[in-house]
Amino acid sequence: MRGSSPRQQRTAAERREQAFALQLAGADLRTIAKSVGYANAAAAKAAIDRAIEESITREHLDNIDQLRRIEVMRLDRLQAAFWPKALKDRDKKAADIVLKCISGRDRLQGLAAPVKVEHSGEVTEYHIVGVDPEDLV
Repeated sequence: MRGSSPRQQRTAAERREQAFALQLAGADLRTIAKSVGYANAAAAKAAIDRAIEESITREHLDNIDQLRRIEVMRLDRLQAAFWPKALKDRDKKAADIVLKCISGRDRLQGLAAPVKVEHSGEVTEYHIVGVDPEDLV
């Protein structure tokens, strides 16, 4: 912020961090704007984007790992909430949510096995591009 005092800059940075923390907690942009004192959702989004940029600049990719851990914890919490309904009550909707939580966590943690692709056809023709066949002999 050009022309602002160090105290004003610190206060603005604290507001950005507060907005970022609220987004991590799952609050929507309108709620964040209202809670932190931004004019609208777009201003809150801009502040959050700046907070993330400052954090990445300051802490490099450590913050990405932290965000991943937070998302995994959210999925764990959501799964725990629906687990009893899925098992005890055999609630199909709850079971779907549990499965989506498991899938999302696997994806975030890189646990999903790679998909194996097999080619069952025949290769009948080769095209060599950019190489003189005489150089191959």
